[in-house]
Amino acid sequence: MSHNPYRVAVTSSSDFPVRIDIAEKALSGIAQVVNEDMPFRSLSPEEEAQYGERLADYDGLLVRAGVFSEGVLKRLKSVKVIAVHGAGVDQVDVACAERLGIHVANAPGCNANAVVELTMGLMIDLVRRISSSAVRVSRDKEWGEARYLGSELSGRTLGLVGFGRIARGVATRAQAFSMKVSAVDPYVSAEQMASEEVRCYSNLEDLLSASDIVSLHIPAVPETHHLINENRIEVMRQGALLVNTARGTLVDEKALYKALNSGHLGGAALDVLEEEPPGSANPLMALDSVIVTPHLGGSTREALAAIAQVASEQIRSVLEGEVPKYAVNCPVPNRAQ
Repeated sequence: MSHNPYRVAVTSSSDFPVRIDIAEKALSGIAQVVNEDMPFRSLSPEEEAQYGERLADYDGLLVRAGVFSEGVLKRLKSVKVIAVHGAGVDQVDVACAERLGIHVANAPGCNANAVVELTMGLMIDLVRRISSSAVRVSRDKEWGEARYLGSELSGRTLGLVGFGRIARGVATRAQAFSMKVSAVDPYVSAEQMASEEVRCYSNLEDLLSASDIVSLHIPAVPETHHLINENRIEVMRQGALLVNTARGTLVDEKALYKALNSGHLGGAALDVLEEEPPGSANPLMALDSVIVTPHLGGSTREALAAIAQVASEQIRSVLEGEVPKYAVNCPVPNRAQ
């Protein structure tokens, strides 16, 4: 058996598993892989110290569960690289990691197809009320009363906020349902969208006012916090539907509840929330017009396998003295040697 000079921790939980077997194979010969259970929520100062000390002697982290604030990162004296299990890196203070000389990388695109398919499923569920009908049949033993009158996707206008890999996949599937697709994304040209038969909007409000269904596909950064707020919801069409499979902080939930409760919006499907899991007082949970799923966008066997492979490859690159392919920061190399 070859000697493994490094140690890598995989932070996971029962709710957020990682394919450890794939990580072990990808890091074979260079690192021992150890699973470390960690909650997926903000930590108290005492917990930051606890988990920081527990993880301090590892050389790399493959992070699915856990929130890595400065209080944790500053204690990771041996960690050279953090690879996030997925595309979004908002659970890691990337700027702090950079100051500390820690590489941060992600695994973009690995769960794209899974999120695309969930987005389409949620849209279909919203217009046909499939899950609500199924619950009334199975739980309430109803039949005729559970036969809700729905609508069809065909002919409706879908507005995509963001036009990256996931949004492009949604656009292709939506077009197969004979939907008209529009998008807004400052980083994608009108010519590129036109080549994919997607109408380009330069202004978010114009897109919102022209869409029957709005689907969010942008990252959580300070500039996108509560992007969908009361003012922007007001310009959406009467009875419009909102789908969010991106990040919970994109939507002002109080404003969304107000619009749904008043009937201005016809429904919402949310795979992500501002607080996960939601508190018992979250009023959205009581609305029949809302579908909530437990952040399962990337939870497919295929996606978990692909993410574990790519994230492990990022760690291996750093441990071998290379820059990771999917680096999201550029640290001073005081630890990466």
